[in-house]
Amino acid sequence: MTGDLSQVRTEDGTSLSVAVFCGSRSGTSPRVTECAETVGALLGTRGHRLVYGAGGVGVMGAVARAAKAHGAPITGIIPRFLRELERDDAAPEQELLVTEDMFARKREMFARADAFLALPGGYGTLDEVIEVMSLNYLGQRPRPLVLLNVDAFWTPLLHAVTAVQERGFTRGPLVVPFEITTDPVTAFDALEKMAGGGGR
Repeated sequence: MTGDLSQVRTEDGTSLSVAVFCGSRSGTSPRVTECAETVGALLGTRGHRLVYGAGGVGVMGAVARAAKAHGAPITGIIPRFLRELERDDAAPEQELLVTEDMFARKREMFARADAFLALPGGYGTLDEVIEVMSLNYLGQRPRPLVLLNVDAFWTPLLHAVTAVQERGFTRGPLVVPFEITTDPVTAFDALEKMAGGGGR
């Protein structure tokens, strides 16, 4: 793994740096915010670091505040032009990295992550998930990716991935390139197992 922030959780209790992809808006379902708060809490109680988009609003803010409340260290990464839109006084104290653009933001997030967890979100969230899938498929430092399928949000993506494979646009056997679950605890169990560590 790379960078000082990237600590692999293993049997001896060291932690994972988990990049959480999620929306800067809350969406229409209260279940998304509830799951985001649980994800943040689990990051802290299981001894992991949060790497995320630095926002203090929406689903991002819910994850970050819960993570901070439960003792998780936080690294927020945000492009300069989004800082005023997504970051407000509700954002918890964190190590903050400001990048020049969205491409640099993704590069920094990917460099600091041992594993990826995606909650529902907007176009940026979809972009991040697809890029991780592509990098994993191409063998570029593959890492665990788990989608938290709140209110069946990720089911259409699962159908699209199946179509891509069944229509011959990928090589090898038909394989879903991520874990998908509706439960935050199961999501962390899967991340820790795939990353080579055990849960607490």
